[in-house]
Amino acid sequence: MRAGLTAVQNVVNSLAVFAFLGMVVALFAISALLRTVRELQQAVLATPAPGPAAVRRLARFASADGRPTFVLVVSEHCLSCRDRVGHLAAIPPGAIDGHLIQLSATEACAAWVERAPHVSAVADAELLGSVAVGATPSLVKYAPDGAEEWRRAVGSDPDLDRLLGVNQPESSNVR
Repeated sequence: MRAGLTAVQNVVNSLAVFAFLGMVVALFAISALLRTVRELQQAVLATPAPGPAAVRRLARFASADGRPTFVLVVSEHCLSCRDRVGHLAAIPPGAIDGHLIQLSATEACAAWVERAPHVSAVADAELLGSVAVGATPSLVKYAPDGAEEWRRAVGSDPDLDRLLGVNQPESSNVR
């Protein structure tokens, strides 16, 4: 009986050693896989990305005073759009160094900024198609010559403030 226990103990010890060796081999394999993934990531980042086919220029958003134009693209059916436009209209005049425009396809959104003379409401479906944003609300910044500089989807009021360069109060914990 003692010989049987010793044989079983030897088998268990052998299995433990093989399991340990299997774990070591698996760790080396995972390490090699991660190194390969890292090399592929570096290769992809090193590959030059194609630039934009052409910078969009819209003469409608050019400004003679040398200040940029910020265009908030909205839809009348978007609740988030209504909130972002309400926040845009509440920003005090002069707090943003640039022109503020709300762009929509229909006149229904113009009522959202009636009490904000520093925000121009433009309802033009053809112009909206020229701007070609993928989601609303989106903010597009145009240089004084009407060339598009950047475009971003706007998810919240602090996000809009950050994109417009509005100083947030010190008590705000949103960054």
